[in-house]
Amino acid sequence: MDGFHMSLLINKDGHQLGPYSLDEARALVLSGQLDPTDWAWPDGATDWIQLKDVPGFSSTKPIQPAAAPSAPAPAVAAVAAEQELWRGHPSQVLNYDVYSFWALILIVTLAVAVTLVYLQECSQEWSILLFGIVALVALINIVVAYIHLRAIEYVVTTQRVRIVSGIFSKDILEIELFRVKDTMAHQSFFLRLFGLGTITVLSGDERQPRLVLSGVPNAIELREKLREEVMALRQRFGVREVDVM
Repeated sequence: MDGFHMSLLINKDGHQLGPYSLDEARALVLSGQLDPTDWAWPDGATDWIQLKDVPGFSSTKPIQPAAAPSAPAPAVAAVAAEQELWRGHPSQVLNYDVYSFWALILIVTLAVAVTLVYLQECSQEWSILLFGIVALVALINIVVAYIHLRAIEYVVTTQRVRIVSGIFSKDILEIELFRVKDTMAHQSFFLRLFGLGTITVLSGDERQPRLVLSGVPNAIELREKLREEVMALRQRFGVREVDVM
């Protein structure tokens, strides 16, 4: 890599700084803000090396004899702190068919019970019992449907997309943004009435090639933010998509 265009991450006293160009790093050493023995991670490196050992780096600052700090663990090139773009659950609008079905069943059951009492075909006590049983079954189904969606959480950050699901046990599906190949947003007519949509994330990871976030508010805007973060990370990591024919 051309040294004039090389960028460096610097680890000084456990704090990650940068990225800097070689000229910027050299100026910081000469000003005393960095030491030649600080650890650096140049573009394309596989491990940390001391700044003075980076190809093309030189400074006129004498190196003070001192014990070199232990090398930090390898790190990826991303230095910006991970920030949360959005966190939420699938909208309960997705349960519209369940709620509507059981609401209709309750209305029909109530109408039948009242009619039977009015026609004296059934006692009031039996009518109340009939309606109570149906109402209990409806309540159970509605609660189960509500909890099912509530137990799913979507988390979108500047580095990853994550789906956490489960009540007693937890399952986590995750895609790192720099692996994302494409994103899509879709709004059906029904979901659009509520300002909701579905975001699909496609990745090059064969173990987790696809994540679907359903019932997401402002899906179009969130997808656009996600796309911008994907492009920024892919440029930072030097990721290029290669199609195999």
